[in-house]
Amino acid sequence: MNQIYNIEKLVALRRELHTNPELSGKEVETHKRLKAFLSPLNADEMIENLGGNGLALVFKGKEKGKKTLFRADIDALPITEKTALAYASQNAGVAHVCGHDGHSTILAGLAMRLAEKRPQKGEVILLFQPAEETGEGAQQVIDDPKYEKLKPNLAFALHNLPGFDNNTIIIKRDTFAAASVGLKIKLHGRTAHASQPETGLSPAFALAEIIKGFTEMAERWTQSEKFKLLTLTYAKLGEQAFGTAPGEAECWMTIRSYEDEALHEMEDECVKSAKQIADRNGIAIELSRHEPFAATVNDAQATAMIEKAAEANSLKIIQLDTPFKWSEDFGQFGQCSPIALFGIGSGLKQPALHNPDFNFPDSLIDPAVDMFEHLCRQNNG
Repeated sequence: MNQIYNIEKLVALRRELHTNPELSGKEVETHKRLKAFLSPLNADEMIENLGGNGLALVFKGKEKGKKTLFRADIDALPITEKTALAYASQNAGVAHVCGHDGHSTILAGLAMRLAEKRPQKGEVILLFQPAEETGEGAQQVIDDPKYEKLKPNLAFALHNLPGFDNNTIIIKRDTFAAASVGLKIKLHGRTAHASQPETGLSPAFALAEIIKGFTEMAERWTQSEKFKLLTLTYAKLGEQAFGTAPGEAECWMTIRSYEDEALHEMEDECVKSAKQIADRNGIAIELSRHEPFAATVNDAQATAMIEKAAEANSLKIIQLDTPFKWSEDFGQFGQCSPIALFGIGSGLKQPALHNPDFNFPDSLIDPAVDMFEHLCRQNNG
């Protein structure tokens, strides 16, 4: 058989994806580009529009065995890229500054390897997942009826990590990344002329009390034995007008914890407090939750498999003492099967994730594909 795996083609794919980023839930062209690249590999099944713009390939072995899923995220961020790259984003205000272009390319590389040599047993599922950045994509895939027959016995994913040496493998047993949720509080009063504020109902005092109370709550939570973090991210009162007393206010916050249960308790406390403040001030309140992420909790056996793959590929392993504070919606797949997420170092001097000058290093593609393939062969031969 002629060799199918080709690093030059993969680098070209990664740069094409980088040039044409799309936001969460809008990855229509990304889907088409990946389909065009992957179709010639003749997977046993290709499932389109999974959970929205998701795409899945299935490679089947001749013998019965386990189903192993490998997932890559495909969406980009609403950030203006600030690089001088020849293949910089051509979509205004949208950029692949988290490395999802690289993650998708790595999974495409695994598809090439499996096209060269099918798994011996079971099934290997390659999932190109949409809408990771908003915390919606994983759940949308899980809720899609087409996912029912794909449910794996084990699932893996990776994320590139600036601040670690190139091609090091970052592992954390148990919780790898935090759970989080965004809360939006809207306060509805009644506007009035600025010369007669008494004829309206201003939410100013309620907003001030919420900000003060939640700041104190955040400080109290820093003293907790468990990791609990509340970050106020946005606030607004009225409109930019000198002649109008405000009738509307808004406050946003993100809460985080390493445990799903602790996060739910924090959310309940926030909601209860906000409602009490609104009631005391006679203000109507509207609460909504956004971008929910479950904690990413790594399975012990799957983590051991990652260690074995790193050792087999002579890649340095870094064992983390504490989980990452950021969130990854891959954790949602943990409700269906054992999972494991690991990091691959993308450079000590690499700009941080979500920075406008971030660019995924192409040098990570080969070793990351090697990692995925070794994990695949461990489970499926």
